[in-house]
Amino acid sequence: MSLPGTGNIDCLIVAGQLQQSVSSAYPLKIIAPHAGPELADFHPAVSYLMSYGGGIVHGDRIHVNVRVGSKCALVLLTQGSTKVFRPQLRAASEQTYQTIIIDVEPDALLCLLPDPVTCFKDAMYNQRQSVTLHGPTASVVLLDWMTSGRMSRGERWAFAKYFSVNVIKTSERIIVRDALLLQDNFARRMEPIDAFALILILSPAVADVAQTFREEHKAQRIKPFRPNATHDHASEEQGILWSVSEIEEHGVCGVAVRAAGPSTEELKDWIKRRLFSLKPLVGHCVWSMYANSF
Repeated sequence: MSLPGTGNIDCLIVAGQLQQSVSSAYPLKIIAPHAGPELADFHPAVSYLMSYGGGIVHGDRIHVNVRVGSKCALVLLTQGSTKVFRPQLRAASEQTYQTIIIDVEPDALLCLLPDPVTCFKDAMYNQRQSVTLHGPTASVVLLDWMTSGRMSRGERWAFAKYFSVNVIKTSERIIVRDALLLQDNFARRMEPIDAFALILILSPAVADVAQTFREEHKAQRIKPFRPNATHDHASEEQGILWSVSEIEEHGVCGVAVRAAGPSTEELKDWIKRRLFSLKPLVGHCVWSMYANSF
């Protein structure tokens, strides 16, 4: 019998056909809808990570293991933002944990594209996402992002703790380890931001996606200031603060993008537009599931 909150996703090619198997135990729920026809480079697949009750209850421990086989392109989504509920008085000392461990085999692609994490007032959330790339042709796009909280209820940066660690490694060494900890009197430092995102884009299959960010970032840096310029996408997105860092370690190349926005909607639209070049890799059907997911 599986432990509470555990899940497994296996995505493999067997006899030329995509075979995706999923299992999960309460309060975790995983579903894998049909992802459309195979493409020239990959067999697309999609899985949704969800929880009963619409969020993670304080004290829950979620653990998911994922394997992406060669020639598979697996897109991991969530259904709505991941809500982290506030603690009950009797469990005030407990914290919430979510861990996702992923193995990406050669010539495979993983796209981890969840909706943002939204922590309720006084919530304490710990997250770890670890991706192992097995060979130089394994590729990954990892999106990790969060909101300031339930803004409609007047909760902005009112949670007690948010700790997120993202690791991308090969079988021999760590390529990227990024950690974000928000705790103890951080709310004033986060003004006027309401959403923050990290995007890691690594290895050859997604080189064009990484290049999209590089070229736009370079153009933004050298563009002259025009106070009376007409409104286009660029001017509408001036509220988004973002940076691009190059990653080149032991044959693994790509970028790390960090972006902050004054609202969840603005940052969401900003991310989707720049990840659009993923569509040919995952197919129209899967891309539509992501584009309409939140």
